[in-house]
Amino acid sequence: DWQAVFLAAIPLEVLMMVGAVAAIPESPRWLALRGRPEEAKDALVRSQGLSEAEAGAEVSEMSKKAGSASDASSLDTVKKLFEGDANKKALTAGLGLVLFQQLSGQPSVLYYANRIFDKAGLGFEAAVGVGVFKAVMTLVSVNLVEDPKWGRRPLLLFGTSGMALSLAALAAVFSGGAESASQAAVIGCVVAYVGCYQVGFGPITWLVLSEIFPLQIRSAAVSLATLTNFGSNLLVTLLFETERAAVGESLLFGQFAIIAAAAVLFENSKVPETRGLTLEEIEAQLMGEDVPPKQ
Repeated sequence: DWQAVFLAAIPLEVLMMVGAVAAIPESPRWLALRGRPEEAKDALVRSQGLSEAEAGAEVSEMSKKAGSASDASSLDTVKKLFEGDANKKALTAGLGLVLFQQLSGQPSVLYYANRIFDKAGLGFEAAVGVGVFKAVMTLVSVNLVEDPKWGRRPLLLFGTSGMALSLAALAAVFSGGAESASQAAVIGCVVAYVGCYQVGFGPITWLVLSEIFPLQIRSAAVSLATLTNFGSNLLVTLLFETERAAVGESLLFGQFAIIAAAAVLFENSKVPETRGLTLEEIEAQLMGEDVPPKQ
């Protein structure tokens, strides 16, 4: 009963709404951008536990950046996307992440997995199990993302490497044809793929997108990245079945494995570590300044 499914989500949505209103302050940068420094300082003290002096210094830096950003028109903001090394590096990293996130097969692997689960008589149980597993692995990522031993880049590299290996194993399982493939092996590869995706690409891509773009291009850049993400998702979803019928499962998942491996190389060379850095420090890092992650 789909009505019951949607009704069951209402209490959680109400809790989220109450929490957002009662516990989450406005973004300090949003306030600084609109010339409300005192409110921005209070938001920093409330959300990050900074002292008044520390919050004042950060708001002062934000206000300097906000001055040039607030005066720009929408057309000027779009033009600035491709101006300056920092903007170009941020755009390359952000758009590259969202493209590789989808082109490595994320929507299609789960779509195909549902057919395997149904064939094994595990449709409902598998759907619930995969959902719970995704939540658990996301919590693992949340707990490690600010850990000095991990951070954004290591989680991305670990998760994407695991995805590439899982996809390569999936291609090997299907090498003898879809009918002879072991359902248990396929399910194992899919579960490994999902776990690695939820540790890395799933949550970390969106976290990096929220951090990496300089303030003066942030709105346009995040909009472009989101459009790129959903556009590439649509493309992969539309082409998956046609390509599967044309080349078979083994070559298809092998192709995704190669793309995931290319994503590892991209992350290693183009995506900076942003753990512990303010947005202003990240921008300075993109401009070539030496800004080591905070411990």
